[in-house]
Amino acid sequence: MRPFSDPLRVLRTAFSNRTPSSRQSSIRSFSKRCRRRLRAEPLEGRRLMAADFDGFRHNAFDAEDVNNDGEVSAVDALTIINAINRRDSFDSSMFTDVNNDGQRSALDALRVINRLNRGRDSFGRNDSPRDNDRNNNNDTNNETSIPELQDEVRSIDGTGNNLDDPLLGSAGQPLLRVADADYGDGISTPAGEDRPSAREISNALSDVVGEEVKSDEGLTAFIYVWGQFIDHDLSLNEQADGNESFDIEVPADDALFDPNGTGEEVISLTRSTVAEGTGTSEDNPAQQITLITSYLDGSQVYGSDQETADSLRTFSGGRMVVTEDDLLPLDELGQVIAGDIRASENIALAAMQTLFVREHNRLADEIAASDPDATDEEIYQRARAVVIAEIQAITYNEFLPALLGEGAIDSYEGYDSSVNPSIANEFSTAAYRFGHSTLNDDIEFFGNDGREVRDEIELRDAFFNGALLEETGIDSILKYDASSLSQEIDLEVVDGLRNFLFGEPGSGGFDLVALNIQRGRDHGLSDYNSTRVAYGLDPVESFADITSNVSLQEKLAGLYGDVNNIDLWVGLMAEDHVDGASVGELTGTIIADQFERTRDGDRFYYENVFSGADLKFINSTTLADVIERNTEVEGLQENVFFLNIEVSGQVTTTVANSSRSRGSDKRNDSRGGQSRGVEGVTVELLNGDGEVVDTTVTDSSGNYSFDDFPETGDYQIHVPYNGDTLDFLVSNGETQIEGLDFELRL
Repeated sequence: MRPFSDPLRVLRTAFSNRTPSSRQSSIRSFSKRCRRRLRAEPLEGRRLMAADFDGFRHNAFDAEDVNNDGEVSAVDALTIINAINRRDSFDSSMFTDVNNDGQRSALDALRVINRLNRGRDSFGRNDSPRDNDRNNNNDTNNETSIPELQDEVRSIDGTGNNLDDPLLGSAGQPLLRVADADYGDGISTPAGEDRPSAREISNALSDVVGEEVKSDEGLTAFIYVWGQFIDHDLSLNEQADGNESFDIEVPADDALFDPNGTGEEVISLTRSTVAEGTGTSEDNPAQQITLITSYLDGSQVYGSDQETADSLRTFSGGRMVVTEDDLLPLDELGQVIAGDIRASENIALAAMQTLFVREHNRLADEIAASDPDATDEEIYQRARAVVIAEIQAITYNEFLPALLGEGAIDSYEGYDSSVNPSIANEFSTAAYRFGHSTLNDDIEFFGNDGREVRDEIELRDAFFNGALLEETGIDSILKYDASSLSQEIDLEVVDGLRNFLFGEPGSGGFDLVALNIQRGRDHGLSDYNSTRVAYGLDPVESFADITSNVSLQEKLAGLYGDVNNIDLWVGLMAEDHVDGASVGELTGTIIADQFERTRDGDRFYYENVFSGADLKFINSTTLADVIERNTEVEGLQENVFFLNIEVSGQVTTTVANSSRSRGSDKRNDSRGGQSRGVEGVTVELLNGDGEVVDTTVTDSSGNYSFDDFPETGDYQIHVPYNGDTLDFLVSNGETQIEGLDFELRL
């Protein structure tokens, strides 16, 4: 009897009998995952992988669709099982490596079965991507009745959320600490006095050398746009006039910040405001405060104090203030007026701020039309509640799984008044600053066809340039965010942030990497290893335990000497990534812990207050839906946090019918010969400028595929052997193009 005599039944039974595990901490779930190398493989290595000589092919467009027929069924699981059991050759056109681990195993079949049981694909969509009509989906959502106003609405400043402790999570409260404070004097003086200058560390570790590394997991620019958008919903530290200076020393050989080599230049920095009554002794060290609420409650849209909230309203029909062009108004300095003072930090963030004010007004208009007797306040609060719920749903259903991987956040079990939702200092001052590594050094503007509609601008020119939205609008920015890969999450940070933040060096220019390191020292954050222990993880014993990148190990050792003395942000960004995630073990643990507490300690979290059809309406809303409802953007991929593009074809040749006409893939030709696939042929992917983006070779059946696309737009497939080229257009971030075939003239 074969070892897998009835594996489909065995696997299905095993799956159906699994009971939900007891609530595990995010610490445990991340520590059990395998690590992977931080940087992408060299091109030469990827060429070998792309050849698929073993026939273990992966369908990047829809992983569980093994036979690539446009739907996932039991046939796909059986196909894998047959491939495992067969000792002879198997049709290499089948996509049997479902989990993309380089081999064919029962785990691949289980992935398909899991998909069948939950009725959703690996990206959380209900239908096959080729059967998914986004416009129809939008129409369905819009026809669903808008959730009713709850009996109680959340306060603007977060007070009263926790009935036992009304100030918990409200604006102006101290940040939480998980690890002990590590001030120089144990009370308030900065940490890290024996460490190198933050700018020296930035120069050594974060300068982008050579090609920028794009996201290995296929994350789009929305990973940092949404990340920043909700960051401004959770935390804001104050650096007030009169606070103590904590300048960053600039090395004498710094060509940008000390061109004359004086060794006396500094990058100015002011220390954060400390909570009143703290910093008096080692038993009462200094604690920083957040000026906004700790809840995911739309603070960046509505404000965290009543005066700000009122200033954003029209007090008519529940609407918020917008211009005639449906943009946010500008103040006398040309900056966007929104619920958060940082709304103009960059044009992509300002576009997101605008989008959700439009969503509020769209909902308000629908509510007013459906209920003529509703007051302005009732309409405003009802629309506000839905917008907040949508922000929460998008964060937990799309953003966090994209960033941390599936299963990193524990399932919701209801409101718990004993949970402290306060923002952790380790989260806001270190771990959640991962996004600084992901930004591209330019911002582009795309139309619905996936092509550029105007010239790109450098990132440095997009800072505090709110007036630029009056020229560009928000549509082309949001389309670009969904259509371009982000940078990989690592220590490298583009020049626009590392050297030219807010201006030229010496004229407002700033180094965001050095700021992150220096701010951690200002806040007295514990070192990387101590923080691991505080979050329940084992300490590392060597630099190699942090990263498998030997060059990075050597740089860290040269800078810090001792593995127990690494600045927290540096250690977090240096970590090898957890399997299936875009962050490392401690980074993921800190982020998961924060978002679980933020959710579980929020009495007004959407899953705690909405149910039935109302809850279904909110959960069915994606970020793509919100964009398409409020702009002229069309045809977005269902999950805009992933760029999921694949093109494929076959290289064949026609041979005469004879005993010599043997090949792994043959079919009759109209000329009386046979067409067979040609193995080992080099195939190139070119961008619209004719530059080689990727290279592969055909497999034993002559098949090839590409899924390494940095953005949408015009591309070509080129076969150098005979110079043939095929042009094609990728118009959205979820595209599969098949049949780009070539016939060689041998």
